[in-house]
Amino acid sequence: MADSILLIDDDADVLRAVGDHFDGIGYDVGRAATADAGFEAFDRMRPDVVILDLHLPDLGGLEVLTRLRSQGGSVILLTGQGDIETAVRAMQLGAEHFVTKPVDLNHLAAATARVCDKVHLARQNALLREALDRLLRGAGGAGGAVGAGAGGGGRHMPLSLADVERVHVEKTLRVHDGNRTRAAHELGISRATLINKIKVYGLDI
Repeated sequence: MADSILLIDDDADVLRAVGDHFDGIGYDVGRAATADAGFEAFDRMRPDVVILDLHLPDLGGLEVLTRLRSQGGSVILLTGQGDIETAVRAMQLGAEHFVTKPVDLNHLAAATARVCDKVHLARQNALLREALDRLLRGAGGAGGAVGAGAGGGGRHMPLSLADVERVHVEKTLRVHDGNRTRAAHELGISRATLINKIKVYGLDI
C-alpha cells in the first residue's frame, strides 16, 4: 500500500506542483484549498502525513494544526521566510517539521518520508504492545501451566514475551538505522537499557 499525504494550501500552483511531485514518486495524494475542505479530506483519507500551509483563508494554520493533531494527524508545515517564529510555535504544538517557501521539493519529500517512517513505526509499536498485552493476559490466566510444553498438557504459547520484545526492539532499531539514542526514545527506555537488551538478544544492528 502506498504512503498517503494530504496537501492543504490555498495556492493552486503549490497544490498542483507539490501534489504532482508526490504523485510522481508513488504517494497517494489528496488536495484541499481550505481548512474546512482539509478536515473533510482528512476524515475521509486518514493520510499518513498532512502538508499544511500556515496561511489559509478560513482558519489560521496553528488552529488547523491543533485540530489535526487532536485527531492523530502527523503534520508538516509550509511557512514563508518571515514566519520562522510561528513555525517554532507550531513545532511546540506538535508539528513534525516545517519547510519554508518557495518549497524545495526534494527536501520536502525527504522530510515527508521520514515522518511516514515514524508513523509506520508508531503503528507497529501499537500492534506489538497489543500482542504483549495479549500474552500477558494469557500468562495471567494460565495458572502455572504457561511454562509447560504443548505436549505436556500445558498451554502452548507460540511466542514468549522475550520473543515479542526482541522483534519489537529489532524493528525499532532498523527503522532508525541502528541509532541507539533515537530508538531508545521511540521505545520509551533509556539508551543504557536498550544497549543491554541488544546484548541480551544478540542483535547485530
